[in-house]
Amino acid sequence: MRNRGFFWFLTILLVVISVYQVSFTFVSNSVEKKVEKEVENELGDYKELASKTGDTIVIDGILIDFRKPEGEENARTALINKKLKEKGDAPVYPVLGSSFSTVKKRSMAFGLDLVGGMSVTMEINIPEMVKNFARSERDSKFRKAFDAAMGEYTVKGGDFIKIFSQKHKQINKNVPLVSLFSLVDNEELNIKSTDEEVVKFLNDRVKSSMNGIEEIIDRRVNQFGVSQPNIQKDEQNNRLYVELPGVQDEKTVAEQLQSTANLQFFETYTGQEIARNWADAVTLSTQKEAAVVEETDTTATGDSTATLSLDNLGDLSNTGTKGLGELVVPVGENPFMAFATIEDRTLVDQILARNDIRQTFPEDLKFMWSSDPEALEKKPGYFLYAIKVPASGKARVGGKDIQKATPDVNDRGQRTVNLRMTTEGSEKWALMTSENVGKAVAITMDNIVYSAPVVQNAITQGNTEITGNFSFEEATKFAGLLNGGALPAPCVIKEQVKVGPTVGAENARSSMISFAVSLLVVLLYVIFYYGKAGRVASIVLIANVVFIFGTLASFGAVLTLAGIAGIVLSFAMAIDANVLIYERVREELSAGKDQATAINEGFRKSLNPIIDANVTSLLTAIVLKLLGSGPIESFAITLIIGIFTSVFSALVITKLIFDIQMRRGKTISFDIKMTKDAFKNVNIDFAGKRKTFYIVSGLVVAASLGALFTKGLNPSVEFSGGRTYVVKFDESIKGDLNQLEQNIRKSFNSSEASIVLKTKNNSYNVEIVTNYLLGNESANGQVVNKLEDAFKAGKDKWGGYKIMESRTVSPTISEELTRSSIWAVVASLAIMFGYIFFRFGKWQYSVGAVASLAFTVVVILGIFSVFNGILPFNMDVDQAFIAAILTVVGYGINDTVVVFDRIRENLGYGNQVINTKEINLALNSTLSRTFNTGASVIFVLLIMLFFGGSPIRGFIFAQLIGVIVGTYASIFIATPVLIDLSKKEK
Repeated sequence: MRNRGFFWFLTILLVVISVYQVSFTFVSNSVEKKVEKEVENELGDYKELASKTGDTIVIDGILIDFRKPEGEENARTALINKKLKEKGDAPVYPVLGSSFSTVKKRSMAFGLDLVGGMSVTMEINIPEMVKNFARSERDSKFRKAFDAAMGEYTVKGGDFIKIFSQKHKQINKNVPLVSLFSLVDNEELNIKSTDEEVVKFLNDRVKSSMNGIEEIIDRRVNQFGVSQPNIQKDEQNNRLYVELPGVQDEKTVAEQLQSTANLQFFETYTGQEIARNWADAVTLSTQKEAAVVEETDTTATGDSTATLSLDNLGDLSNTGTKGLGELVVPVGENPFMAFATIEDRTLVDQILARNDIRQTFPEDLKFMWSSDPEALEKKPGYFLYAIKVPASGKARVGGKDIQKATPDVNDRGQRTVNLRMTTEGSEKWALMTSENVGKAVAITMDNIVYSAPVVQNAITQGNTEITGNFSFEEATKFAGLLNGGALPAPCVIKEQVKVGPTVGAENARSSMISFAVSLLVVLLYVIFYYGKAGRVASIVLIANVVFIFGTLASFGAVLTLAGIAGIVLSFAMAIDANVLIYERVREELSAGKDQATAINEGFRKSLNPIIDANVTSLLTAIVLKLLGSGPIESFAITLIIGIFTSVFSALVITKLIFDIQMRRGKTISFDIKMTKDAFKNVNIDFAGKRKTFYIVSGLVVAASLGALFTKGLNPSVEFSGGRTYVVKFDESIKGDLNQLEQNIRKSFNSSEASIVLKTKNNSYNVEIVTNYLLGNESANGQVVNKLEDAFKAGKDKWGGYKIMESRTVSPTISEELTRSSIWAVVASLAIMFGYIFFRFGKWQYSVGAVASLAFTVVVILGIFSVFNGILPFNMDVDQAFIAAILTVVGYGINDTVVVFDRIRENLGYGNQVINTKEINLALNSTLSRTFNTGASVIFVLLIMLFFGGSPIRGFIFAQLIGVIVGTYASIFIATPVLIDLSKKEK
């Protein structure tokens, strides 16, 4: 083997890097388990302490009531979170000393379906949206009606737009409602619009904003990694439900989700311009809040600051009560800047919000804080800026004027975010900067100042730079937030909780264990069948798994069921590559060649089928990655990684190990006595019996299509949407989700109903999502009655119950995602067709391969249609099912290409004439490879089917059927189609 030293170096390097990357997951898990043990030992002390204060105690900012059934579990969760936060900066990685927060960030994350995650309920802030459309939010007519509406809405709730309209009519009599709103860039309203038309306009904007918010939130979520979020709409309540797996920093994610991401550029006040106002505010801040007259003119005069400067502003404090003079230190003149410590910031906000203090400043002044804490005289704190806000409340230049944001580093080595403006934005920015030469312009978002540079010259090229106190990660996230787009309406987070896995924690654990056990069984089988060479294959397969998980961990990918499907297919292809090599070596040994020659020839002759099969799958996976999303994208990522690692493992590592053994003079056996002559004398007339196979296949397809057209498939709530119920039980339901689901299915007495269960916040609260009777809008009461029957059936286990919440939710799989997924699959098939045509030189090969895949998919769909409601596990068409179908397509491509490669080899490269004798020889000679690869994959799937968790059995069953049908199709569909479409030798 040439360059042996280089490949050994590369192999060892990859192993070390992969083990290093995966090690973070093991260290993180060990720390978390240790903390869990500590909490169990300390929990009794907290209960005892709580008993002295009425059985309640605050842990990590959360009020824990031990009198409630879930109290102990909530306390346990809060204590674990508290201890893990405390360990954030503590070194936990042996030797390297990496902190826990670093280790956790570099650990492998798992999806919602496997481990649950973070659930955020977001609601459109309709009052703020109404304010955004106002002509001027400082207009007295608008402000009075708005404040009155807010007073009622805060206490009673209801429809804010309707309340606002009513208050306007009461307070601003005979004033058209449209006069309060801006007509700039507003084609729906004009000066003659009636009050009813204005109300309709606002309500329509709320509805249209829901779609826009869903799209932007989805784009933002993708910045957090390959996370496969669940996003559901509740248009009736103007809410969005977002579930995110693998989230480490929940606080930061929540902030980014609700951020408007609308960058705004404002002019600023200088210290001299507001010196008198600040002095008055400092004096007033030491006194009790004074009543103010609503319409008092508070505009500062031009010469009122003549005798004041920043040097004496900080000394105007007073007498007793802590006021602005003691809390805030003015530090900047252009723009006005003042400093407050982190501890004092909240108090400063309270003082500045006082009506009498607000009245001392110009009406267009708004105070905003800096984005990140900085130190002044070794004290950490924030800088306060005085911003000039136009009468419209809208910035002259804003987010819609930005074309692209890019993280960068400037000449001074500072992390920056560079902005490129649109054509219109460039013109507005040039005008604004030309009018403010020598003055500071504040660059803000969500009322936070990121930068306030002084304009040196007019900026006419449409480019500008934000030089905040960014780290590389912060600059990248900030740019991503801007590129993701601004929310069409402001949102608030109404609830933020943890949710359990959709497959259940116990099921997820048992499924992962069964996956590991099945891999062990396959390794033992390979050793049994191929003897000493099988041991080498086992080492190579283990290395391949390490490479896959190491790469996933280094990329920060989130492993989901779809990702596991990709790993299963990668593992199958890795097995297949080794089997192909070994079968070729066995053929060469049977021909009488010596060991070294047989091994070299085996590798040479197996190279083409290995490369062709993997390149075909790789091109398909790349198209799926580029065009697909959600489970398709997750599947594609793991498959792409697996293809590279499996090819490298089979062709490089296997050869390296064989070279060492041969140089040491060791004999490498490729069989044992029992398997030595397996499949050697098989001679089946596949070509001659193809008409029989056509009839059998045709009947199977007809039956499958008949089932699909008559019974159809059962879409999950991910596709159909449904009703969601949050139920609180008196006893923990931990470990009993499967039983609860069975009770519900029995109560519904419907094989068509899709049901998804997961815990919410703790094991006493369960979220149930179902599409049972979804088509009947008035059936909610009937559904609730059926659910209650199911709850009562398990009352001896779970005690009483209370339905805390019910709502209707939209599908998590949007029409756009469905459409993009279909196009991704179509495009990947087209690429596959093109590659096979390019490699084999005949379109008949491509048609045969596509026909084989079409047969496989139709049969799987038919089986799922027929057996839904008969087999004792979930057979809904959901995201996992899509991943299973893709796995089957990938396996079928691999299997068919390997068969075609042997046919091409037997016929001779470039031969356009089909010889059925040679085709039979090719098919019979690949039977051993077909059997061993198929058997290995089937072993894995069978063990996972019987010993894995119940919720994933449908997912595994689809793959199992697909592998069996796909193997059949590669021999009995693809090859007969190739024969009958080609010229046959007479």
